[in-house]
Amino acid sequence: MGVRITDLTIGNWSLSRVFLAASIVVMGSATAIVGIWVSNRIENAVVQNSANSAALYMESIVSPLSQELAHGDHLSVQASRALEEIFQTQPMRDRIVSYKFWKQGGLIAHASDPAIIGSSFQPTDDLRKAWAGEISGSFEELDHAESAAEAELGIPLLEVYSPIREIWSGEIIAVAEFYERSDQLEQDMARARRTSWLVVASAFVASSIVLLSIVAIGDNTIRRQGQLLNKRLSESEKMARQNAVLRSRVIEASERYAAQTDRFLRNLGSELHDGPAQYLSLAALRLEAAFPVGSEMPREAEEIQQSIQKSLAEIRALSRGLSAPDLENLTLADVVKRAVEDHAEHSPLRPEISYRGSQPPELSFSDKLCVFRFLQETLSNAARYAPSAQCNVRCQVESDSIAISVSDDGPGFDPADETILRNDGGQGLMGLRDRVESIGGRFEVASRPGNGTSITMTLFPRHMSVS
Repeated sequence: MGVRITDLTIGNWSLSRVFLAASIVVMGSATAIVGIWVSNRIENAVVQNSANSAALYMESIVSPLSQELAHGDHLSVQASRALEEIFQTQPMRDRIVSYKFWKQGGLIAHASDPAIIGSSFQPTDDLRKAWAGEISGSFEELDHAESAAEAELGIPLLEVYSPIREIWSGEIIAVAEFYERSDQLEQDMARARRTSWLVVASAFVASSIVLLSIVAIGDNTIRRQGQLLNKRLSESEKMARQNAVLRSRVIEASERYAAQTDRFLRNLGSELHDGPAQYLSLAALRLEAAFPVGSEMPREAEEIQQSIQKSLAEIRALSRGLSAPDLENLTLADVVKRAVEDHAEHSPLRPEISYRGSQPPELSFSDKLCVFRFLQETLSNAARYAPSAQCNVRCQVESDSIAISVSDDGPGFDPADETILRNDGGQGLMGLRDRVESIGGRFEVASRPGNGTSITMTLFPRHMSVS
């Protein structure tokens, strides 16, 4: 089954849609976080700047009148009346809603509300900062007990804490808290908030559009390339199937040709054995019978008889070389054993046989013939070039393959020489390679001068009846 190249999708969503959904979640969250952070920073900066301006303005008014707090926890009647008159003027009354003067520990030394003078409250963070010498402020954060009266007014207020320093020593003697009406500040902050959100959102939207455009272009490119690759893959698969069919046909034709050629040679060997060999045998018997027993055979007759015997021996050897044994009814182990035994009849080489593996797959006649010819040729080469070496024949059987190797510890050779044709008409290694590869097998030679030789044939059998 072919492998298809699919689009980069998640479910039914394209890459662009996935990126868009992820952008909405990720970029939207990032926009909200950054927008809140920027907005808070702007608001804090605006509030702090407003608090600083208000504190500087108020310090010039209240500082001279509050110097008495350096030596006590209350203001004199004259100082209190002066502060009331100042804060009752029209400009101050429109701007400052209320005020308080704090001493250490949260004690209110003086306030616009006489009811809380002398009361103590838990110091807030802004009050602590003021005692540390910082001007601090907050906008519409009237959630403390001491700010309950101001919270009930329901108007936007800027709460400012400003340290009061002794004129001569510069030490903080009290903290002035006042609530400034901040309608304009509220509008300014709302406008700044809108502007900051607009800028942040616009930046993120613009970047998202740019990134989405890039991803969309890449997605379309990937889709086009995927379609092109799928088309080429289909063509390659079609060609591969055609090549597989053609290769199968070539292998089948090669197997049939090898089987038919072997049968022709076997018939030719039989005809040589049954025809010319028999006639030569008969001629030798007639020649011998032409002279009485005990009488001396003429020299010419002896030479003729010797020639006949040599011709008969060569014809018989040629007949044996042409005729392979009947392999169709033999198992793989029998074929290996028969090839080794046939070689041992005319060679001093005695190879050791090892057989490992499972039940061999069913072999065709061409497979068996290839095994027999492989062993015949490799053992012949071993006997020719390494007659005194130790030779081993190994057969390894797997569920879908057969590996047969012939190895020796002889002088070895250069594997490049396997491409040289033999002058004696034998197959040689090149002929063996062609035979093995023609039926879909693999042929390997491992050798080096002085390090022995190992020749391996691997077949991948498939049953095929040869008629």
